[in-house]
Amino acid sequence: MFLGGIDEAGRGSVFGPLVIAGVSFDSQKIDTLENMCIMDSKKISPKRREFLYEEILKICESIFICKINCNTIDKFVKINKLNNLESKFMTIIAENLNAKKIIVDSCDINPARFNEEIKKNLTDKGVCIYSFHKADVDNIIVSSASIIAKVTRDNEILKIKKIIGKDIGSGYPSDPKTKLFLNNEYKIVNYKKYIRFSWKTVKLILNNNNQKKLFC
Repeated sequence: MFLGGIDEAGRGSVFGPLVIAGVSFDSQKIDTLENMCIMDSKKISPKRREFLYEEILKICESIFICKINCNTIDKFVKINKLNNLESKFMTIIAENLNAKKIIVDSCDINPARFNEEIKKNLTDKGVCIYSFHKADVDNIIVSSASIIAKVTRDNEILKIKKIIGKDIGSGYPSDPKTKLFLNNEYKIVNYKKYIRFSWKTVKLILNNNNQKKLFC
């Protein structure tokens, strides 16, 4: 039996794409994953994540990754539908994984509602979807997906940093370096596609600088 897991990385960041990744394994590989000490990507170092990323690729049955750009994220945030955006792409991933049982990490406060949102859009009704909070912590296959998503997103952020050539910090709204970069550089046309203008942090900067229009 092939089992799948889906998780995201970068939901709260003000910079760069939201990455959603799915991965599946032959159920007989679960012991191998346990021996690799797979766990939620947030609990392991970047170097360890990169190592496990490569090891996961060697033994997984299938993998599918979606990178959602800032403009698309902004459109859904403005209509309060970010969870719907995630369910939409998780459905796409579920359709492209070689697995009949797939566990997803729910971003919705109501996991059952999130589960139904994915299931109703699946064309393959033979796929069973299970949605839980903290699935990236409690399920080793979802933990594997979290590693794939996190390493992929980290690589995307590195690309952005190289293009911009300046310190953007971690990319998260609470980071003083990120706030400073946004305050000084948000007007640069070439940078705008990397910024989520629907985020409160950016709106405050725009308001403080008397900018009435949100740039996307």
